[in-house]
Amino acid sequence: MKTVNLGDKYNHRLTLRLNEEQYEFLIKVSSILGVSPSEYLRMTVNSGMVATKNGLDEISNGNVLKGMVGTNENVKTNSDDIV
Repeated sequence: MKTVNLGDKYNHRLTLRLNEEQYEFLIKVSSILGVSPSEYLRMTVNSGMVATKNGLDEISNGNVLKGMVGTNENVKTNSDDIV
């Protein structure tokens, strides 16, 4: 039975197609957390929004983000490879 949300705060609908592995992961994780798959996806989007906003704030303040993809700060080196 499908539940209809009348007057909810979510007024934008998104259709998402997943492969079997992605779908099973979504169902399993949302079940473990005790939330609906939709609520788990909202949690994931909100987490990404916070992380991105924090990163953008750092950049706009002139700070360089350490450990970002494209930097070599965290790359392990082998001293035997140094010429």
